[in-house]
Amino acid sequence: MKQTKKERTQKEIIESAKYIIHEKGFEAVTVRHLAEVTGYSHTNLYYYFKDMNAFFWILRLDMIEDMISELTSISFEKDDPIEEILDAFFCYTDYFYEHPNVFRFFYFYPFIQPDKDDSYKNLEQKFNGIWQKSFIRLAYESVIQTEDIQIVAKTIIYALQGMIMLSFSSNGANTKEDIKDELIKLVNYLLRNKKNY
Repeated sequence: MKQTKKERTQKEIIESAKYIIHEKGFEAVTVRHLAEVTGYSHTNLYYYFKDMNAFFWILRLDMIEDMISELTSISFEKDDPIEEILDAFFCYTDYFYEHPNVFRFFYFYPFIQPDKDDSYKNLEQKFNGIWQKSFIRLAYESVIQTEDIQIVAKTIIYALQGMIMLSFSSNGANTKEDIKDELIKLVNYLLRNKKNY
């Protein structure tokens, strides 16, 4: 479907904001800076987006789509489903180490979800689909029981996000390799020790 002029301009503004985030962080995305980068006036920007809360919400969704596209373009298929899961989480870790300002934006900016907007929930389901296939293999191969998939997946995801957050904090000493080593230990503890129970 062909985009309207308004939709094209909104996309142009979003792309400019993404560039700013990648280069300088989300704190640098201001109406003034966007106006300088895009060439649109302050008032014009508000024609395309209701306010900055709405703008940041749409920007976040667009950047999650970018991340999903990048991660789903990679094949994680391995003979061992545990290695497959590790590969998927290693790619997730690599993504944020390549784009640390995106991680900070996703997890440090105080987003305000618009009323009746299920876009994030739908994206979250799409994002979870990246891991789901690998976790289902674990159940098929009797590594874990089907009813344990959700709690095991959440435990790994939350631990990984916490490790990345600590690494990116002002006193973070963890490297990407440290996180991957810890992830291997966690996954082995949760999955390899439970095999064939």
